[in-house]
Amino acid sequence: MNIFKKSAAAEETPPGPATTTTPPAPAPPLPVRPHVGRVRLLLAALVCAISAATSGLLLLEHHGEPGATAAVSQVCGEAAQSGCETVARSRYSEIRGLPLAAIGLFFALSMGSLLLLSLLAGPESHDAAAALALLAFGLALATEIVLLGVRVVAIRAFCRLCLLTYALTALDIVLLLPARRDGAVVGEAVTKRDGRLVFAGWTLATLALAAGIYAAEKGLDARQRSRTASILGVAPAPLPSLAPSRPLEPGNETQRYQEEARVATEQARRLQEILDDPKKLEQYFAQKAAREFDANPVFPITLDGVPSKGAPQGPIKVVEFSDLLCPFCRNIAGAFAGYLPQTANRVTLYFKNYPLDSLCNPNLKQTIHEGACWLAMGGLCAQEQNGFWPYHDKVFSTQLEKPEMKDVVRIATEAGLDGAAMQACLASGKMKDRLAAQIEEAREGGVNATPTLFINGKRLPRINDFVATVDKEAARLGLPPMPKPAP
Repeated sequence: MNIFKKSAAAEETPPGPATTTTPPAPAPPLPVRPHVGRVRLLLAALVCAISAATSGLLLLEHHGEPGATAAVSQVCGEAAQSGCETVARSRYSEIRGLPLAAIGLFFALSMGSLLLLSLLAGPESHDAAAALALLAFGLALATEIVLLGVRVVAIRAFCRLCLLTYALTALDIVLLLPARRDGAVVGEAVTKRDGRLVFAGWTLATLALAAGIYAAEKGLDARQRSRTASILGVAPAPLPSLAPSRPLEPGNETQRYQEEARVATEQARRLQEILDDPKKLEQYFAQKAAREFDANPVFPITLDGVPSKGAPQGPIKVVEFSDLLCPFCRNIAGAFAGYLPQTANRVTLYFKNYPLDSLCNPNLKQTIHEGACWLAMGGLCAQEQNGFWPYHDKVFSTQLEKPEMKDVVRIATEAGLDGAAMQACLASGKMKDRLAAQIEEAREGGVNATPTLFINGKRLPRINDFVATVDKEAARLGLPPMPKPAP
């Protein structure tokens, strides 16, 4: 018996009506993935270029470059009315010393280079670059929304150019939105030669951009420090004398008149040369200010209990009457921070208050810096805690607008002082008399603006003659020449 035949017979289909077998339906064709067009990529790269230009302008303005500051002022307004200036000077404008504008510039250039490089490859690389850029722009926009919240809540100011960069990021997202359909294109592109070349080129370009922007940031920072240091001036070169080249010679009256006319013509010619040459004109004003300083009387200034830094009891005593809301006083503070360590312990700086706020300063017809009285009294209270200079530096590093007592307490706390003690000191009003005495002393010394400097009791006519005047004072006292400030 054959069991294989039986099994085969058992598996045979019993006789019956014939059946028809339907062949399986063919699988539907896979949908063709739409590619991101070259035009969209090109437009997105152009938007990146505009965003980079805007961020670059904000970076230059952050470092006080005159041309950029003027351009930003045209858009955002001047000085205190400028939201861009307020944002740039706030502590939220940097992350670990790196300006946000520099980060924005790097990001825009990096994304733009990725999109442009993808145009040199095939459609798959277009899609991959667009998908990657779309993700980056989405994260950037989320970060910018957070920054906008910080500006609304903490800074309470708006930078129009910053808002423009946010809008440009949103526009890039709209242009690259078709790339959202399939994130797998990035992995697919990397497996192909064109895609690998695009991403390798983008990586190298990004590294080069990072190095270039970092170097530019350091260069701008050095230029800013140099400009701040130059506020105090340098010793001017001597000017040609306006005296006649030779003395008048005796002679008859006609000859004497002719000689006087010749001398007057020669002096007019030399004076015109000075007026036509900016450098000679500056030298002329410097020499004029030097003569004025020499002629000024010595004004007795009380220095007992006054905050000081630099040389302990140095032979050259510099007294600064300052307003803690004055932008130029802030620049002077930065200049002194770099200058004093280079004076070989010969210069002592003393700080006195002259707030340009009519709330406490009766010498003013109108308030210039509202809230300056609170900051000045805060400085006197900080001195009681032996913390004047940390408070001073914290005030000048903080962007303030119409500060009140609560702001002074907050700043003092951030400077490491006792906030409760500061609150009690300010609330008691016990510093009003001390502040009034400094303001009256300033008035008697002819102070009517800030900053005003006195060098060994003589009022300095121009701030940018400071270095030259200190050099002269050192020579008058028989001291060795002052070391030249480092560049």
